[in-house]
Amino acid sequence: MKKLNLKLYGMLVAGCLFLLGACNDDAELSNEANIVVSFKVTGASGKVFNSSIEGNAITLKVSPYLDAEEELSAAMPVFYLSRGATVSPDPTVPQDFSQAGGVKYTVTAEDGKTQNTYTVTWGISDQLPYGEGFTYAEIGTKKSFVELGYPGEVGNTGLASIEYGDLLMYHAYCGDYIVLLSRAYINSNPASPHCVKVVDKITLNAAGSLNLGSINISNLKMITSDYKGRCVAAVTDGSQSEFFYWTTPADAPKSIGKISIDVAASTDGSANFQVAGDITANAWITALAPRSPQGEHYRIKVTGGQLASDYSMISSGYSSSDCSGFQMISPLDDSDRPSFAIGDTEGTANAANSIHCYINSPAGSTTNVMPGYWQNILQTWWVGTGFSTIRTGGRSPIVSALPINGKTYVTLTSGTGWWYSAAVVSSDLQSLAHENLNIAYDVAASRGWSYGEWVDWYWDDEAKEAYLAVWFGRLGLYTYKMTCYE
Repeated sequence: MKKLNLKLYGMLVAGCLFLLGACNDDAELSNEANIVVSFKVTGASGKVFNSSIEGNAITLKVSPYLDAEEELSAAMPVFYLSRGATVSPDPTVPQDFSQAGGVKYTVTAEDGKTQNTYTVTWGISDQLPYGEGFTYAEIGTKKSFVELGYPGEVGNTGLASIEYGDLLMYHAYCGDYIVLLSRAYINSNPASPHCVKVVDKITLNAAGSLNLGSINISNLKMITSDYKGRCVAAVTDGSQSEFFYWTTPADAPKSIGKISIDVAASTDGSANFQVAGDITANAWITALAPRSPQGEHYRIKVTGGQLASDYSMISSGYSSSDCSGFQMISPLDDSDRPSFAIGDTEGTANAANSIHCYINSPAGSTTNVMPGYWQNILQTWWVGTGFSTIRTGGRSPIVSALPINGKTYVTLTSGTGWWYSAAVVSSDLQSLAHENLNIAYDVAASRGWSYGEWVDWYWDDEAKEAYLAVWFGRLGLYTYKMTCYE
């Protein structure tokens, strides 16, 4: 009997990936003849179409906005077989999956006796049952915002106090818009038209202004969005913080209350906060507390759209005062006792593996750790355990968790001295959510001296779409859309 390697291994043959199992000299030939795990095809436009598998019926999920015949008339399949099994027709040959009756694949088991025939057809995705989470990620618009100086034109800035001219930028979704808040411009000249900008979330073109109402722009320290895409601002005055939200930029800001802590006490760029839930109903606000060996963060409850008068403290268990002095947490959901994603810098600043991400349980114990060498999985430069910034307070790794269609994902940022990178991964930090969300861009001037990144995203339950925007401090704004159909 032919001896096979004892190690489980895979072999990719054109469009079809065969998973081969382990066996030894005494093992019997397998009688399994199945298509397992998943079945996908790549259409004419390059889009990848997932499927639902029920018994021997495989149904490709096609968006109602796409031409199925055009996309699927010569599509390349990618699927997995039982150990040792073979399949007909040839999996390296494109097939017309749009034809009436579909395409039939006959799988023959390793023993040569057992056979199964699968029929692959297609259906409109909004008429098909599909599980939690999203199925397709679309790369959207990117923009460098030349009018802001740098990024855009290297060194073109009047802000002499900003090293290398890069911008300490926060951004947040606000309905159909994105609001950009530049602390660099506010600190230099609060009257500058570049302090707060509003752009269309799809085109990133200028789209009016943000109604600040009675808010003093110098006190407007941070913005992010809630799960519904409302822009939320942290406004601090001395040792007091007040939170406001906007549904659209033209709305007057609505206050949800004040609390007697400064959630943006850090002035070096490390200040950060997150909103888990619906800010107009029930949510939690988390924010970095003064740096400490225990990695402390504030947690404040929002009930019925009103801020609690007191707060609690969460300790990550990892120092927030070492390395480049950055740490961030994000609840995995809006429950009273959620697990948390933690982004932390450790070791030597601007050195390999100085960025770490963890998942902590509600009790505070670490349950998941980001794999040590993400480039082996994601095929880019140091998406995960990359380089922290050189600058104390530079923001990396940003972490943000968001439930999308009932499944929680985590987005995280990183990079090397000359690369920015980001990824959307599973909530256990172990796998990439979609190939289009494996993000890496090189940069002409050292990322290490930048203020790093910022991330914001939200889920539109009615449209079944999630929107993601990533600010790379020396490149600008990059956007993505995630949908629950292909």
